[in-house]
Amino acid sequence: MTTRSLQELFVDRLRQLDRFRRSLEGASDRRIILISATAGMGKSWLLNQFAYEARQHNAPVALIDFSDSQAYDVLALVRRFRDSLGAEHFNRLTAEINDATAPRIVFNDSGPAGGGVAVGDNVQAGDIRIGDVAGRNIIKDNLFIVQSDNPLLIQALEDRITQVFFQCLQDLVVQQRALFLFDTYESNSQSSESWVASKADRWIMRELLSRIRDGQLPNTVVVLAGRRLPEFGVEWGKVIGRLELELFTIEDVGQYLRENRGLANLSDQDVQTLYNAVQGNPQLLGIIGDNLEQTNRATDEDDW
Repeated sequence: MTTRSLQELFVDRLRQLDRFRRSLEGASDRRIILISATAGMGKSWLLNQFAYEARQHNAPVALIDFSDSQAYDVLALVRRFRDSLGAEHFNRLTAEINDATAPRIVFNDSGPAGGGVAVGDNVQAGDIRIGDVAGRNIIKDNLFIVQSDNPLLIQALEDRITQVFFQCLQDLVVQQRALFLFDTYESNSQSSESWVASKADRWIMRELLSRIRDGQLPNTVVVLAGRRLPEFGVEWGKVIGRLELELFTIEDVGQYLRENRGLANLSDQDVQTLYNAVQGNPQLLGIIGDNLEQTNRATDEDDW
């Protein structure tokens, strides 16, 4: 669905949109927005509308839908954020990633002739830097990954990358707003019965959301949307805002079909019948709207 279609088809949810705008514009302290709703209630649709609104304010947007089944570690997250928010703002981060992931050559005397060459990761001697410049004042990412048999070393490298990422982000959000959107967030629990955090969720909570709560990231708004979300304690109260998604009313269904879908000839009885069929579910209403609009268009073509 295109951005223009979202604008044309958007119906109801005006209260949610108004509250989001207040957060984005700094009129509200609720800068971590939680949207928890069952399937088909329009969470993804609303997040795309939020992204559209942010871009109207020239605010960069990073959106991750965790339904993509990608395994997000620290490196994958920060690379995704950097590329979405504008790589030109994160040259120091890219240089740090290149330094952390580039192969190293170390000379030692462990070979059979008393000397040799060993190739390994992240050895602090004789290092080789892989191409830095990509043009347009943007440093090129070598796209290597962090590899080591030592988990403490990996943690240290991830901590370095995290620190530099937030230094760059803090510089960015001093000048402009930024929006992070996370969809299908329930995928970040490793259990369907209780919330068991994944690595991505732990990083988002501990690094990104905690900095927003503590006032270190002004002009930054985060939206978590999913069928289930993690619990937040009382210490989050001032920055957390919860948006409920209610079922559409019969008035919403009539407006959507008649005004937004161009089906002005539908009678009140038709609207009532369709409302009874979808029970106010936005996803089902969208499917019916698609089908009716296509049928109506085909009828018009036949008449011509």
